[in-house]
Amino acid sequence: MDKARKQQFIIKVCCVIAAFALWLFITSTENPMTTYKVKSVPVQLLNTDKVTKSNLALIPNQDLTISLNIKGANTSILLNTKADDFKVVADLSAYALKSGEQNIPIEIRKSPDNINVVNSDSLFIKINLDNLKQSKLPITVNISGKAAEGFFASMPKLSQDFATVVGGSRFVDIVKNIVIEENIQGVESDVAKTFKIKPVNEAGEEVKDVYVNPAQVDVKIPVSKTKALGVNVKTIGTLNSNFTLTSTKVIPEKFNVIGSNAALSSVKSLNTENIDLSKIVKDTTMNVNVLIPNGLTLAGGNAKAQVQFKLAKAEKSNTTEVIQKNVGNLSEKTISQNIKYINLDKKYGAKLDNEKISLVVSGTKEVIDSLDLTKINSELDLSNLVEGSYTVPVKVSLPQGVNLVSETLDKVSVTITKN
Repeated sequence: MDKARKQQFIIKVCCVIAAFALWLFITSTENPMTTYKVKSVPVQLLNTDKVTKSNLALIPNQDLTISLNIKGANTSILLNTKADDFKVVADLSAYALKSGEQNIPIEIRKSPDNINVVNSDSLFIKINLDNLKQSKLPITVNISGKAAEGFFASMPKLSQDFATVVGGSRFVDIVKNIVIEENIQGVESDVAKTFKIKPVNEAGEEVKDVYVNPAQVDVKIPVSKTKALGVNVKTIGTLNSNFTLTSTKVIPEKFNVIGSNAALSSVKSLNTENIDLSKIVKDTTMNVNVLIPNGLTLAGGNAKAQVQFKLAKAEKSNTTEVIQKNVGNLSEKTISQNIKYINLDKKYGAKLDNEKISLVVSGTKEVIDSLDLTKINSELDLSNLVEGSYTVPVKVSLPQGVNLVSETLDKVSVTITKN
């Protein structure tokens, strides 16, 4: 009995082993049809120009992929099938397109051998369309940094001043500016480049869902050498004899100008337009034009300055009027005196249009306190002049240690006649 049971057990085990071996044989050689899903198969859109012709735009960043259910007899082939093994297209030319979401049928034009795509005739790709919009905007150049010391960057020159933003209306509407950005820190010569135009929203963030036509423009940023020049206050007329000019201040004290090396080296300072002293009878601040010589250009801003005149009651000493003030460790003294002429032939006489001049001189307090006014002279040199009218420069002579801050006249009209 035990022997019979043992034989039956051995037979059962052999049957199981035989069944398993048969299964292995069938799956390796006579494999039945199985299914498998291939994900993220890209769909190529054909005839996309139909979208533009329909006055529409594809909304960007859409997921234009599908999943395919495939069937085949060889499991190993199915498992090794990739999305790149398929060519799937959607032809937009055959359909009436409209704004919003649409389902477009797809066509499988290439697939691996020995497999079938399940339900290939009923597959669709979902696309989203928006109304096409264009907006023409000015191009703004945003310059950061500063040119090297002693140089100035002028306004950029663009090959064109406007560009057009194109795309879906929802994205075009949020574009507020189209900009070019350039850092000119430390440059000493012209910047000439081709720049990409960037569309930005109100916060200055780039809007990437539109395109700009043209996509780039040529820009030149002229960079010129500069020079800082002080300002001379030019006056006409004579100050009321009851007053003396205590100080003249110009704001700003200097202006930066640009030009060629020759033009910059030929000028030492700038002049204001003429100011009539005869009309000033109290402390006055005036807005005046600063004259920019030919060949030079103001480096930014406008050629306007404020000139502040401060007056005081005159203290008369013969033909010289004097007032003094201290400025830190220095002292300034304002002197109003008669203009003299010298070296005129004795057979002629001279008449001056302006006979008085106001000078502001400075020096250390010790020098100014002990200043000998007789050593300060304002003279016209009339040597070799004959009968007629002339404009003669005023020559101011000062003692050592005394500096001329300003003068109300630098030239005087003179009429010479025979005695």
